Amino acid sequence: MELLFAHEYQQALRRERVFRDQLDLLHVCDQELISKYRFPRHEIINIIHELEPLLQRQTLRSHAITVCTQIMATLRFLASGSFQNVVGDISGLSQPSVSNIITSVTNALAEKSLNEVKMPAGVIERQQTMRDFHALGGFPRVIGAIDGSRIPIKAPVDDEAIFVNRKKFHSMNIQVVCDANKRIINFNVSNPGSTHDSYIWSNCELRARFQRGEFGDGLLLAEQEYNRRHTRTRVIIEQVFGVLKSRFRCLHKSGGNLQYKPSKCAKIIAACLLLHNRCILMNIPNPDDYEEDEVYMEPEERGHDGAQRVLGRQVRDLLVHNFF
Repeated sequence: MELLFAHEYQQALRRERVFRDQLDLLHVCDQELISKYRFPRHEIINIIHELEPLLQRQTLRSHAITVCTQIMATLRFLASGSFQNVVGDISGLSQPSVSNIITSVTNALAEKSLNEVKMPAGVIERQQTMRDFHALGGFPRVIGAIDGSRIPIKAPVDDEAIFVNRKKFHSMNIQVVCDANKRIINFNVSNPGSTHDSYIWSNCELRARFQRGEFGDGLLLAEQEYNRRHTRTRVIIEQVFGVLKSRFRCLHKSGGNLQYKPSKCAKIIAACLLLHNRCILMNIPNPDDYEEDEVYMEPEERGHDGAQRVLGRQVRDLLVHNFF
């Protein structure tokens, strides 16, 4: 495939009058590609071929930007969070052009994430997921670890106040579920930063699926031994957020904030979640500048004391009695 791509790539460069990568994909080592673009050459080529049908229409003009350049520019932005880095690496691209490219490519990736990022389907997959989690922390019947995290964005024009979280910066509050191997298996990226985690969970489709019995019983906190194993199991989702934001600096506060309206930010976040899974499947090492994600302790939300809390304690006590 790489030989075929090399031929097509060279032809595209000859046709391209203005836009040319200063960093040539075919003549750069994988180590440098992973450092700047988060993927080795063969996976970048796979992504190019995968998205080409969706992006090719932009390359029909004589001054068009090749699909390769579009993918490379987007990966560079997602990895660094900087328009300046993209413009510096790829000659002939203005910041508005980069912005349009990022929108097109992340829209395509976000669309693919709807089919690729999914909960374990069927009894065999669920049982394997449970075994993986049990091996991780000794916790029974777990099929996913769930948590929320804030992604900084610029202040929106509309409904600005609802995007201000309790840390006083504008953000999206994303809900993510991962498996024991740090692969993301469900997400919700559409909520403003002021939204409480419990509200997102109460109103998401995944909760409805649990209530219908699709995944079995939920697991809640209990006594010391229970808590110790719960913490050891749950830490996996905190590690996922750390890896995700370190690998894709556009999501990290060190990258500033996403300079798009919330709906576009949601597409960028979804694209990063999909690409994170690709990195996990390929065993790509964590970035050298990996750092743990900042943990936000949600204040307890009012109105959650009644029957649901009593039922939750009953489930917790039953788990403690049976397994600990």
